[in-house]
Amino acid sequence: MTTQPTLDQNIQFLVTANYQRMLSYEQAAFLTTEQSFKDFYTARADESEANIRQLQHLVNQTMVKAFAAAPTAPFAKLLQGRKSTIKILESVKTIEKTVVSWYKNTLREIAYLPKEMIQLVESQYHALTHTQLKLEHL
Repeated sequence: MTTQPTLDQNIQFLVTANYQRMLSYEQAAFLTTEQSFKDFYTARADESEANIRQLQHLVNQTMVKAFAAAPTAPFAKLLQGRKSTIKILESVKTIEKTVVSWYKNTLREIAYLPKEMIQLVESQYHALTHTQLKLEHL
């Protein structure tokens, strides 16, 4: 069985991943000129913000450390200098694929935790995989 610090580390990792995803989608929405893409990207940013709140509630604390890591987000460079709708979409697909893989790995690491915790992370994982499928059809 894992200790609380390990749980906090796993959940904090997902909070950080969602924060980076949220910033990336906000940037994509800002850069794109097509309204339908702006709406899609904004909705995904909102989804990540909701994920963050749910994860923080899961461990019943505020994880400020996750947000301190944001300036060094690995996704920041993916959207720099890319202004065409196609290039923005390609970058967003890469970001989504990475976050989905992080969730998948984290689910393996927390498999022994209480059922309600796993269900929340699984629910977010499934929503992310659904978004990934939507992105493939855009």
